[in-house]
Amino acid sequence: MSSKPNISVRTSDLAVLQGVLDDAGYDATSSLANPKYYNIAVRLLFKLYRDGMTSPAALSIELSRHFGKTPLPSKSSAEFEINRKRIQGIRSAVMVKSPTGA
Repeated sequence: MSSKPNISVRTSDLAVLQGVLDDAGYDATSSLANPKYYNIAVRLLFKLYRDGMTSPAALSIELSRHFGKTPLPSKSSAEFEINRKRIQGIRSAVMVKSPTGA
């Protein structure tokens, strides 16, 4: 039998926690680039949430207090952006010259 209690989290709460992570620089790119730090931040947020801290501002302050302002780069790499666009079916803008040369 497990000593860890089951925690029920609503979808709206997950959206808040994901927003806090995104604002702190823990987005999809950073989670792939360095999953160890991302996982530690997620565990901290869930622990704080489970202990009753539900304010996004308070959660952001705690992340900043534990890890600094922006622990991971929040900008997407060019390769990640290309793959994201391919998955979403977004075509790149292609420069096409007109046949008249204008």
